[in-house]
Amino acid sequence: MITTMKLTEINQTEKAKKKIANIAKKNNLDYEFVYSIITPYWNYDGPEGHWVKNLTEDNENTKRLEKIYGMLNLNKSNESLDKDRVAEILYNRLKKLDKNILENNFLAGAKNGSYCYVSEYASYHYLTNATSDKLKTLDWTKGTLNNETIVENIFLKIFRGGSIERYNLGYLYSDLIVKLPYAAAQNNAEDWTKEFIRNARKNKTTLTDLLKMLDCCKGDKYFKRTVLEALSYSGKLKVDGHEVENKFIPDYRNELSKHFYSNEWTYPLRFWN
Repeated sequence: MITTMKLTEINQTEKAKKKIANIAKKNNLDYEFVYSIITPYWNYDGPEGHWVKNLTEDNENTKRLEKIYGMLNLNKSNESLDKDRVAEILYNRLKKLDKNILENNFLAGAKNGSYCYVSEYASYHYLTNATSDKLKTLDWTKGTLNNETIVENIFLKIFRGGSIERYNLGYLYSDLIVKLPYAAAQNNAEDWTKEFIRNARKNKTTLTDLLKMLDCCKGDKYFKRTVLEALSYSGKLKVDGHEVENKFIPDYRNELSKHFYSNEWTYPLRFWN
């Protein structure tokens, strides 16, 4: 017999609530918003966190979604968007995004452990040199994109900064089009990248060394890897022989390093050494 869980039975321990409060703080987001986003997908109750399975579709979940739709200013009619329309909207949005704000948020967010700010910066630079047709070559896992799928993508943004989903058009739309209800604008951040990159280039470093050197940023190795990959997309952290300035980076997604374990990283950083 399959055991189902109600929304009100998930993330009820003090340990879980403290963990979610910490995630909310790092990402400059309201606790109730983050709690509502995370709970249907990930349960921090118990010794280790785990995916939520067999969630009961009840009135509580319906109310949760309606609340989130409102906080994200999503279309109340839940209009579904096809791939061509998503590519068109995203292409037009890319031309209007403020690169300086994205960079400032990234500099502050990387130091504070914010997957959200890191993801926005990474996605923007990942799509450098995009055209509407190029965007249509990205992965598309749904027939159409609707509000519920966008909310799931926002969970993945908060949970792991889109580190696995970056090649998905629906994720990129959710990341760069849907505005999160950040508590406040970031103050001017110190540019810690120059010294870090100078040291990385000066010494013969491996990818593991880069992770260890990134001690100014809070977070585990997965968070720091996402930060480093973002720096490589932007061209700040240059990889010899794999300059990104004139490339549409997703085109090179399947170009692999001869070093097997380096391919756990994305292009171009997998060719660091």
